[in-house]
Amino acid sequence: MIRATLLTLVAAALFAAPQPDWPAARQEALDTLGDLVKLDTSQPEGNEIRAAKYLKAKLDAEGIASAIVEAKPGRASLIARVKGNGSKRPLLLLGHLDVVAVERSEWSFDPFGGVVEDGILYARGSGDDKGVVAGSFQTLLMLHRLQVPLARDVIFLGVADEEAGGLEGITYLLDNHREKIEAEFAINEAGKGVFDRSANYTRFEIQTAEKTPRRVDLKAAGTSGHGSIPLKDNPVGSLARAVGRLFDHEMPPRLNETTREYFRRLAEISPPERAEVFRAILAPNPTPEDYERLRGLSPVYHSMVRTSIVPTIFRGGYLKNVIPAEAEATIDIRALPDEDPERMFSLLKRIMNEPTVDLTPHPQTRPSHEPSSLETDVFRAFEKVLEKMHPGVPVLPTMSTGATDSAQLRAAGIASYGFGPAKPAWDLAGGIHGKDEYLYVKPFQDYVEILWNVVLEIAADR
Repeated sequence: MIRATLLTLVAAALFAAPQPDWPAARQEALDTLGDLVKLDTSQPEGNEIRAAKYLKAKLDAEGIASAIVEAKPGRASLIARVKGNGSKRPLLLLGHLDVVAVERSEWSFDPFGGVVEDGILYARGSGDDKGVVAGSFQTLLMLHRLQVPLARDVIFLGVADEEAGGLEGITYLLDNHREKIEAEFAINEAGKGVFDRSANYTRFEIQTAEKTPRRVDLKAAGTSGHGSIPLKDNPVGSLARAVGRLFDHEMPPRLNETTREYFRRLAEISPPERAEVFRAILAPNPTPEDYERLRGLSPVYHSMVRTSIVPTIFRGGYLKNVIPAEAEATIDIRALPDEDPERMFSLLKRIMNEPTVDLTPHPQTRPSHEPSSLETDVFRAFEKVLEKMHPGVPVLPTMSTGATDSAQLRAAGIASYGFGPAKPAWDLAGGIHGKDEYLYVKPFQDYVEILWNVVLEIAADR
């Protein structure tokens, strides 16, 4: 017994990895983020090469080998690696270097100024996704500097073109340079912590699944003519009926491992009246009324349990007294991860029931995929680390209603988990994809510490 205890103590001592100088590391990560957001890498041009070269110069100064891979000139991804002993397969840390476009006239400040005021960083890309890039990059630097013994290689990937679907980023890399990013697990964007107005964390969300975009264009054709003479094949009318039927149709709800566990854990921490709604949809035979009550709690919950069909664009006509020859609409469909696209499109045509309306799917960028399991080293590491660092704060697996590069990774067999800096409970979007995007500094720096400890838990050699 004594010998076994001594062996345990010795093993624990051997595993005690050196810790960074956290005040310095937190500031360095913030400085990197501040520099990154000043680089305009907005779509559609991207120009991610600007961010890739900036980060590569820092890696070169540290003696860390890296490579810039361009799908097209300027559309650049950066890859770097800290080696382990190879006893376990690699861990991939990634974030995307591109950001969405900016309407400068809508902003209250320079979107690429990187101004910090009252503990908040204001800039395009601060919340999506350069905070994750800076956190992952800082983790790689610290693993290298401290010479942490690793069982796995840890790979950093600053990837291009995520905001446009990843064809010139993650898809290109998986198709042409997979060996450079091959991994057992990945930690990407989309999860987060949530804090209240007292700056206390109320929950942490680990993204283990996401819906996939399956947008379609509708086009109705008919006979043009004078507005005073009604025509049965008026394309505006035909299209309006088709769009209306799609708008009114609710795809059947269903839960997967992620959403089932999400609502189960949410029920445990919610007030009784909300908890009762969550438990109702987890019951063997929930009713349509149960799902309507869920919708009443939040439209996000409603979207999480079904494939959603949302009209976003309607175009038809050019004069008030002329019946046009055609009309067009776009429908934004966000499918559950396992939704079969071809079967779904056939269903939509039957729902429209308009012979003169054609349905054309948009090019597919995000593949169908299975959610990442909750029974892995990565998810358990998040639970263990977060319980230690923030005792009593619940950890929930979650499914994003939006899309990320994790779709391609999961489809390629790389189990991917999303986690990023915390957001305020009163504004979970944080201006992402809108004007005046921002990120709270302390939660970002807390995220860097959490990520470091999670990576040690997954990758350190025990």
